[in-house]
Amino acid sequence: MSPASKYLKAIGAAVSRGRRRILSSEGNRVRSQEIRYFDYIVVGGGSAGCVIASRLSENPRNQVLLIEAGPDNRRWRVDMPAAVADLVLDKRYTYQYRTAPEPYLASKVINQPRGRVLGGSSSINGMVFTRGNPGDFDIWESEYGCAGWAYKDVLAFFRKLETSDFGETEYRGGHGPMRIVVPKMRNPLNQAWMKAGKQAGYPLLRDSNSATQEGFAPHEQNIVNGYRCSTAYAYLTPDVRLRPNLTIYTDSTVEKLVLVGKRVTAVEIRRLDRHEVVEAGREIILSGGAVNSPKLLMQSGIGNAEELKQVGVTPIHHLPGVGENFQDHPDVAIHMACKVPSASLLSASRFPRKYLIGLKWFLCKRGFAATNHYEACAFLKSRPELAEPNFKFELFPAAMQPDSYEFYPQPTFQMNIGLMTVASRGKVSISGPRPSDPPVLLLNYLKDPIDLQSLREATRIARRVLAQPAMSEYAGAELDPGSDVQTDEELDAWIRKRCTTAYHLAGSCRMGPATHPDTVVGPDLRVHGLHGLRVADASVMPTIVSANTNATSIMIGERAADFIRTA
Repeated sequence: MSPASKYLKAIGAAVSRGRRRILSSEGNRVRSQEIRYFDYIVVGGGSAGCVIASRLSENPRNQVLLIEAGPDNRRWRVDMPAAVADLVLDKRYTYQYRTAPEPYLASKVINQPRGRVLGGSSSINGMVFTRGNPGDFDIWESEYGCAGWAYKDVLAFFRKLETSDFGETEYRGGHGPMRIVVPKMRNPLNQAWMKAGKQAGYPLLRDSNSATQEGFAPHEQNIVNGYRCSTAYAYLTPDVRLRPNLTIYTDSTVEKLVLVGKRVTAVEIRRLDRHEVVEAGREIILSGGAVNSPKLLMQSGIGNAEELKQVGVTPIHHLPGVGENFQDHPDVAIHMACKVPSASLLSASRFPRKYLIGLKWFLCKRGFAATNHYEACAFLKSRPELAEPNFKFELFPAAMQPDSYEFYPQPTFQMNIGLMTVASRGKVSISGPRPSDPPVLLLNYLKDPIDLQSLREATRIARRVLAQPAMSEYAGAELDPGSDVQTDEELDAWIRKRCTTAYHLAGSCRMGPATHPDTVVGPDLRVHGLHGLRVADASVMPTIVSANTNATSIMIGERAADFIRTA
């Protein structure tokens, strides 16, 4: 290369702009067009992606592009905490994915909405903040070969991401972007439920996100001043968005990763109804989540070679673990009649009170619409010999009718039972070569008999808690499954019929050593056998954490940014 050419190339990289032709992995010339050049491209502006883009752009020398398929998060429907039930059904902000017929649930098909908005699923979820058990992360290192991911290693990043109501302690952070609050426990139903937990013999915890997880505790929330505190809200503040070295594309879909040999060099995107190519000088970080990260890899020719050929994709890099190890927390709920109507949310969902509640939120960001109404939770063991809790209880002051998004016509509440330690594994596949071809999701819920056994045991524990004296003022008749459902066989049939998702998809780009056939990324989150590509989101979890997955996804984003900055 001549000195003049070198000079011009350096200038082009410095200003992160240029006209150039690039080659695909197969040597086919991509059509000439004006493209942009960045140091780092973050694909997916979700729970981890917003974190990574914000952290990398702290260095003014890094030119960073964040690409999100959905719209900006700055919409009232996203901001209002109580709007979550409508939000997850809104196609403007979600991918409305569905599973394939689940073979161990009598071929039931389960809705799997995922965030399609800046902030990703942190912009549409229930806003509860639970990290998981310290033992979850120790197992990642000791049993799955993920060196540097033990609890002692990840704790610093959990602390870094948050400003907790508990202040700065050995376990909690006091200066991070995410605002984590302890609810005021205003609903007397939640207060009674906490007392019932104690009467049933379980400890009451001040903080279940510290050293000890087992017991009943306030359900911490990522809500600040009446607003949802998503990663877009927390990490992409107005000041961050004004950084000259950070570019954010919304309503822009990445359709393919471009490889030259074994290096991922660029992304092909559809933006403003036209195709563009954007090149990365250093790295591309894939943060599409547990569905879209493996989907994009496979549609780019990275995955199980034989399976890719079967759906019309030319294999470029054989990596059979892509899409495997897919996990979720199965969930069932006991529905109860509520003897104190004011403790149930039914009246709040009806005219005219519903609109008065909304008006109060619009005027002062307070009241019923400024909370998610999940004020208490419990992490417990279904069997005493277990080392750590394996299920979670949540109380919600209204119950939705089975297989419906509609409340019962009378005052109710429900007690959700989520299995946190899951033995069953599923798979993400693609149905065709085009970006518009939907993914095929199979979770294999309850495939492993231990999952069914654990949910049955947890259901009996839930009933015991609900039968405590503290709940007698509130708990009426059991509406579902009903007091006549008692035997193992009856409970198992009910669980299979009612089992659904907790919306905690994970594990489909598993982290671990390259010697294991099912792993996709190493402990540094680099994709095995490729250069210039990392995956950083819930898909890299070797095993799903025993808690809601969003807090851990944010931590993974912090960890990824640190890996990249220190590389």
